[in-house]
Amino acid sequence: MEPTPTKVRAILNDLGYVDERIHDLKQSGATTRFFLDLRDKGGRLCLEGSAAGEKTVVDKCVAPATGPFTAGERKQ
Repeated sequence: MEPTPTKVRAILNDLGYVDERIHDLKQSGATTRFFLDLRDKGGRLCLEGSAAGEKTVVDKCVAPATGPFTAGERKQ
């Protein structure tokens, strides 16, 4: 299965993530990248993900506590 942005969005929606929490869903070659805004009650957590074929990689990242979503640095 080629992970197109439409397919990745559908899977994320099925997992309970609403469209307002899904950001920068973009395809580059065979890989689709995305961010999930998981900020809640002053938190700053976000996830940066990529889907390529059967392989999905997700790393945590940090977003501003308030205001519009922008992905910050990744946390290792």
